Amino acid sequence: MPFKISKSALLAGLLLPTAGMAYFTQNDAGREVFSFMNTFDGPRNTALEKAAGALFTSDPTIALVNPASLIMPEGKNHMAEAHWQTGDFADNQGSLSYTGHYQKYILQLGYNWLDYGTIEGYDDYGDATGKDYNPFSQLITATIAFPMKHFSFGATIKFATDNLADDEGARTAMGAAFDWGITWQSESKLFGLALAARDFGCLLRDYVDDDENQYYPMSQTFIFSGYMRARAIPRLTLFAAAEFPRFAEPFLNLAGEYNLGKSFFVRLGFSRTWLDLYRDALELMASENRPDETNRAHMLSAGLGYIHPLFSVDYSFSYLAQGLGQEHRLGIRFNF
Repeated sequence: MPFKISKSALLAGLLLPTAGMAYFTQNDAGREVFSFMNTFDGPRNTALEKAAGALFTSDPTIALVNPASLIMPEGKNHMAEAHWQTGDFADNQGSLSYTGHYQKYILQLGYNWLDYGTIEGYDDYGDATGKDYNPFSQLITATIAFPMKHFSFGATIKFATDNLADDEGARTAMGAAFDWGITWQSESKLFGLALAARDFGCLLRDYVDDDENQYYPMSQTFIFSGYMRARAIPRLTLFAAAEFPRFAEPFLNLAGEYNLGKSFFVRLGFSRTWLDLYRDALELMASENRPDETNRAHMLSAGLGYIHPLFSVDYSFSYLAQGLGQEHRLGIRFNF
């Protein structure tokens, strides 16, 4: 029996990396659709660059990062939240959500929209066609979370639509996805860990009305995250998360949140793919410049937050890499 167990363990050790390489196909992001679903983060999660998925919070927008970390404010039964953002990637983008509870279960419904503004059309030769386009994307979410003393479980169902053009033969694409998460918090609440999966789904209807459907997959991302608080600096919380998309490069998120008194918070976040970090290290050691390239637009974000028993206000500013511009996000939440 010991020999059989050792043999099985050896076989698993050989097969798991092989299966992982077969599943994760980096540099194949062209196979992924509906990437806009990852852009609806609230100001707090944006300022922390999605690194705070392991900490229980009453911020409703955590459901888009890890649904298992969603909790209700103490003594409140309902939350209504809205946030809006502007930047170089969108003309008008925002989210609305309502969160309540039934017995021990937390329930949330959310609506998210993305208006790209007016885009001028061009033909295959780069000449203007004189026709303008107004792409518009939507995301509807339904979340359930079951928090316990140390563990919490959560799941989100997503339905998304994406309308790119109104040309003949074009149609609104539709897709559905599923998120889940597990969060654990220590007895001391000084540290915690989480495992989550995001956007496991595919197209239900593609962009071309040709009586055929191409069921392209979504990002299908696994996320490992954690947080810690030092006893010497209890107001400072440090976060880290590693994300592993199926079709793109994995990346690392680092962040910190400092509590200025009872209600004010200062936040700072950093995000970079592992490949870019490796290239940055080589550049530093070689003392040579390399092209300003990146595999991920988000790189550095900062934000402020104010929390009151009845409401909260959050703001974030993001600097996008490779000269892609900036983003501002503003959110407000009411507890009742």
